[in-house]
Amino acid sequence: MLCKAVVSTQSTGMMEEKRRIAKVKQQPMPVEDPQKFSHLVNVMASKQLADYEIRQGDKEKKEATDKKRDADLAEECTKRLKKLEDDKQKWEESREERVATWKDFQFQGEKKKKKKHILGTYRPPKPRLEARAEEKKPS
Repeated sequence: MLCKAVVSTQSTGMMEEKRRIAKVKQQPMPVEDPQKFSHLVNVMASKQLADYEIRQGDKEKKEATDKKRDADLAEECTKRLKKLEDDKQKWEESREERVATWKDFQFQGEKKKKKKHILGTYRPPKPRLEARAEEKKPS
């Protein structure tokens, strides 16, 4: 069915083009040799069918690529959801431990705070006693 549509499209298109060219050049309408005409129609039809096959192959490749990309995306989403569920479950399981360590921290009591120096004040160093070495007398 496709072949008949291609052949009929080609034959009418070629004849119209030749008529148009003849009309522009003010020449008589061309009378085609039936064998040459049928050969030309077959050649043009085979070219169009080859182009159609190439387009179909490209379309199928694109669809396969899109399908693969969608499958990869769906797989990645399921992995993310599974990871989120695992993380949420681990968080809930560690709740008791977290609460217990926080309560222990609160009930430890306050530690002594270090005395902070106020900026702009000078605190001299602590005095140290020097040890003098005894001199030896020459004898």
